[in-house]
Amino acid sequence: MALQKRDPWGDVLHLQEQMNRLFDEARSRWPHMDGRTESLTGAYRPAIDLFEVPDGYVLRADLPGIGSGEFDVAVENGRLTLRGERRPDPGIDRGSFLRAERPSGKFAIEIDLPPTVDPARIAASHRAGVLEVRLPRLATEIGVGRIQVDHD
Repeated sequence: MALQKRDPWGDVLHLQEQMNRLFDEARSRWPHMDGRTESLTGAYRPAIDLFEVPDGYVLRADLPGIGSGEFDVAVENGRLTLRGERRPDPGIDRGSFLRAERPSGKFAIEIDLPPTVDPARIAASHRAGVLEVRLPRLATEIGVGRIQVDHD
């Protein structure tokens, strides 16, 4: 009877690949727990921050290595959509990697906007791999043109 030599690191790497695939599939199917964002595709998902400022909201998305022409931002029916693709380095053969932690792939993120956002005044900028989308409130929501009158 011949003994078969096992590669324990190969087993660990195989298990890691299976777990990554499982989590990517789950993440692509289920809305995030906050109920306001949804990932529509799998392998790559940019990190985003969405926070409130006095005149509205700001969304920041990390898009390292993704040029301005390689993603699209749109607002339709009260929903902001960020779509694009992070491509792997074309000059590197995937089989030559000793370690690969930078995911690539298509992505699409949808965020439900509050009804107080003024879609006509949304502005975006892309600098140093970070997309910033400013989502201003409607003028009536921030008190522009209104005077608060206190009553006895």
